[in-house]
Amino acid sequence: MTTYKGPAVLLVEDGSKFDTEASLSKDAAGSWSGTLAFRDSTLFRTLLNVTDGHLLVSGQPGEFIRPDTSDWTSSPNGPGLMRILGSGPAPF
Repeated sequence: MTTYKGPAVLLVEDGSKFDTEASLSKDAAGSWSGTLAFRDSTLFRTLLNVTDGHLLVSGQPGEFIRPDTSDWTSSPNGPGLMRILGSGPAPF
């Protein structure tokens, strides 16, 4: 299993870009998934309904889906977390 923890950029359909901290893993078959953490709580409404997008890790792109938009977790003192599933080659 390969993992990546560090900075990434989320690109959404309308062209918006959001800095995030990614925690990703890839299995031997090449499937990848993980979480994206957002420290800015004001992004909650903006990102709530994101169901797919692109992730840039060190300039390498990866496409993902987010099958469950109700998974968004946030707390006043911590980051908001979004779970994603890779759809194609991993960006790390």
